Amino acid sequence: MNIEQGIKELRGRGFVFQTVSDESGDLCVLVGTYGWPDCYDRLHIWGEDDAVAARMVPGFRPGSDDVLWSFEDGALGVIQALLDLPAPDQHGAPRLARRAPDGLWLPPSVARASARAG
Repeated sequence: MNIEQGIKELRGRGFVFQTVSDESGDLCVLVGTYGWPDCYDRLHIWGEDDAVAARMVPGFRPGSDDVLWSFEDGALGVIQALLDLPAPDQHGAPRLARRAPDGLWLPPSVARASARAG
C-alpha cells in the first residue's frame, strides 16, 4: 500500500479530508476526520515523513478534548495504524482517555522553526 491508496481506503471508511494552505497558497497539511457517536478520529499529514493521528473524546470547551489513542510516524505508518485501529465498540479498542499532550498537533519540525523564529 502507498499513501494515496491508504487515503482512498480511509475515504472508503467514511473519512472526510480537507487541505490547509499557508499564506502563499501552498499546501501545508492534509487533515482527515471521522466521527463516531462518542469520539472522533483525526489525521494530520504534513509530509511523507511527518504525520500524526489520534482518537479523541470531545471536551466541553474548545481545546479540552481527551485522547484515547495517538500515533506519530511517517504518513504511511500513521495511515496503517488508523486502518488497524479497532472501532470504538470492538474488542481491543482503546478506552482510557487522557489529556492531550501539549504538542500533539505540532510536529517537531514546526516546533524547531518556531523556536528559531522566537
